[in-house]
Amino acid sequence: MSLLAVDRLRLVYDSGRASTVAIEEATLSVAEGEAVGLVGESGSGKSSLARALLGLLPAGTGRITDGSISIAGRDVTRLSRRDWEKLRGRPMAMVFQDPLSSLNPVMRIGTQIGESVRRHDHDADVAKRIGELLDLVRLPAACAGSYPHELSGGMRQRALLAIALGCRPALLVADEPTTALDVTTQAEILTLLRELRGRLGMAMLLISHDLGVVADACDRVVIMYAGRTVEWGNTADTFTRPGHPYASALLAAGQVLRNAQGLFVTIEGEVGRAGGVGCPFAPRCPQVMPRCHIEMPPAFSAEGRAHAARCWLLEDQPSRAAP
Repeated sequence: MSLLAVDRLRLVYDSGRASTVAIEEATLSVAEGEAVGLVGESGSGKSSLARALLGLLPAGTGRITDGSISIAGRDVTRLSRRDWEKLRGRPMAMVFQDPLSSLNPVMRIGTQIGESVRRHDHDADVAKRIGELLDLVRLPAACAGSYPHELSGGMRQRALLAIALGCRPALLVADEPTTALDVTTQAEILTLLRELRGRLGMAMLLISHDLGVVADACDRVVIMYAGRTVEWGNTADTFTRPGHPYASALLAAGQVLRNAQGLFVTIEGEVGRAGGVGCPFAPRCPQVMPRCHIEMPPAFSAEGRAHAARCWLLEDQPSRAAP
């Protein structure tokens, strides 16, 4: 059974008299014990989707207008703020991108971990659990008495992980958890996440713009562009045989090799906006067709097992049934 299922979600932000579409028909799922990567350029809607999944949209500004979110089989699309507070943390917890702004600067790390434990495990020996969680994320016991500013970036990220794990989540949503870290520390955090998943049987939704990180850590990948999920499938299939031109462009831009002109490959143009007519990638696509500007394609089966993309280029392939 899917721990998380998002079906054709539409999200808008209201600002004065205007409304801006942030997510349009986004669809994804995460099964028990599975690691799924959510990738795309900045502005593609990844973080907005993550906040919607945990009921963290700005009050009075962000609202879901269509589609649904189900967690462990329960439709949570329109829960009240009080009901979200009961659900958040368990079965689903989140680790944010910037640990320094996520941690309370005037509370010691042990106090913040203990707060998570008390809320979700009323019968626990809190002091003992704090020690266990610090050990689980490979932090010295002395860190319990430290303030966030006294720790390095990697240690703060581990402290955030300990707080999230104190909730005993079945699914961890990690929003760019290694972006602000150096390469060595990034590798350590990714190794730690992999080990924690194996030890705890925990599923993970990893949000990132780093394709190398996703390729190393995730079983499946979902690619977003302008608020839409445009391609999804097994990570190896999707990265070796991309079906959507945007996925191909992302992979090319992620290479460290330079082109014939001695320049790194880039995707020309600006990220499209959600909510328009036709395929949002059409203005930047090197293989664009007239119909791309007027009609959003459905999901077609791409080459590879359980691999699909929303692109008219796949319409004439022998197998059209999308997974």
